[in-house]
Amino acid sequence: MTITLLAKKGGVGKSTVCLLLHEAFKKAGKTVAIQDWDAQGTSNKALAFVNGQRAEPDASYDILLIDTPPNLEHPATAAAVRSADIAIVVTSPAPADLWEAQEAVQYVKSKGPQASVRVLFNKVRKNTILGRLLDESSKQIGAPVIPVKLSSRECYQHAIGQGWAALDATAREELLHLAVSLMSPHAVETA
Repeated sequence: MTITLLAKKGGVGKSTVCLLLHEAFKKAGKTVAIQDWDAQGTSNKALAFVNGQRAEPDASYDILLIDTPPNLEHPATAAAVRSADIAIVVTSPAPADLWEAQEAVQYVKSKGPQASVRVLFNKVRKNTILGRLLDESSKQIGAPVIPVKLSSRECYQHAIGQGWAALDATAREELLHLAVSLMSPHAVETA
């Protein structure tokens, strides 16, 4: 299964989510690798710290994660969307990020109609106004929202350099639930 992570803009945590998914799938016993097409190279740098797997040409993995540039105009983003089974638009609950997520969803629908597009809310603080309005906000986006929302957790930032060991029990559970939801058969159904 190829999972492409994309966002129209930086700052929503796309590369962090990519690494967290890598770690969660690895813990779930899957062979997993990341193909990092983001010029910043955050995923590749993080993989070196956590003994992770970079995608090798002609290798086969249960899960291939593609980290794209935070830009819908970049040719790598289009190529990644065209090769995706699932395209995950990563966003935060902030209004400006939601607007950009809407555009990213439309982008996936036009560039990769074979991909099952899903929206993942990241950096969610449940007891804030934006957190409480999440269900209402998600109706504006135009694609199914993954039921697991990633909370705003400092340990997720630490995972970039320490991997699974940086995560507390609640974070681990949240990520394993996310991985399971992506492996379920309905995750790849087109919306």
